[in-house]
Amino acid sequence: MLPALLLASLADDNAALAGGDTPRPVCWVVESAHYAEMLTPQAPTWSVVWCGANGSLCASRTSVEVAAVRAVVGRADALNLSMFPALALVQSASWYPVDGEAVPAHSAIANFDIWPAPWFKNYSVANIGEWVVAAVFADTYRLHSRASQFVGCAFAADAPERCPAASSATSHKTVASLTVGILGYGRIGEQVAIRMAALGARVIATQLHGPFEPPPAPLAWLSADNDRLLREADVVVVTVPGSVAGLINQTSLALLKENALLVPISAGPVDFPALERALSARPALRAVLDVWPAGCWGDEDAKCGPPYGPRDWPASPSIAALPNALSLPGMSMRDERFWRESAALAASNLEALAAGNPIQHLVRNATGVSPRQ
Repeated sequence: MLPALLLASLADDNAALAGGDTPRPVCWVVESAHYAEMLTPQAPTWSVVWCGANGSLCASRTSVEVAAVRAVVGRADALNLSMFPALALVQSASWYPVDGEAVPAHSAIANFDIWPAPWFKNYSVANIGEWVVAAVFADTYRLHSRASQFVGCAFAADAPERCPAASSATSHKTVASLTVGILGYGRIGEQVAIRMAALGARVIATQLHGPFEPPPAPLAWLSADNDRLLREADVVVVTVPGSVAGLINQTSLALLKENALLVPISAGPVDFPALERALSARPALRAVLDVWPAGCWGDEDAKCGPPYGPRDWPASPSIAALPNALSLPGMSMRDERFWRESAALAASNLEALAAGNPIQHLVRNATGVSPRQ
């Protein structure tokens, strides 16, 4: 069911079209209903229409409704953007950019970018760092599986015969005994290092360029030798940019310890078919996957919905089903504050467009030429 604010907005727009009044410009939102509800009151000049998270709710709109659309906010790649003759703005709602080739030349593209320093360092990067720590804890202590095991045995007819000894609950490896390797030491890697070292772990890291000596605290060593890190680390956190393709491939996966844990924070560096083969062949090897190679929740090259067809999936279902792959929904940073600020930025650009004022975070203007060119 459409939220009340959106129903009222759509009713007003339809009434204006039927009654001959000058209709408000129409914005289609391809995100959650909650996001559309946050956006609507902040863009009073516009008629905001919620199209669902994948655009499906607007698939059967009439040609009149399509012709009235001047802006699309959110996962715009889920729509065939070439069908909008009056499209003036495509606005991303998260850090996943819109496919510029799919956007008509007569439309401007604005990116989501609300992380000015020091907020970026103190909020978003720190959140990723804490998420990595949570992934390490989940893998090390396996509280969910321990709880399931206990419930399954403690309330059985032969309880507690099949329950493990209480001493087995403390027989796990400790976080303080781990060597955590950060592949691609930067702002996010620094946040991971601070937290893991504070928990007693030994932290090592690599980066492309020096200086490497002395290693910055709290690192045990820093170098450009990725192979050494892969061989030495119990946990490998991949924090290189998403634009670095194929760094975690068949060769690098073979260097990992037999019981290593892999935690990538972006999809680009990972050869997912190679990772799936490695996880299938090596049950002790593990991965926490909060990123996907394709689909609406993918990385920089994400595609979803028509005309992309089969790519409209979050990930390979076979890798998600592996017992040594912890598959997560890609939401480690997207909290209420994130979406609230995103909606405020999108609304600001919509109002600026309606008033003929400049928009923020312009990636490409309405001529198809990047403003940076």
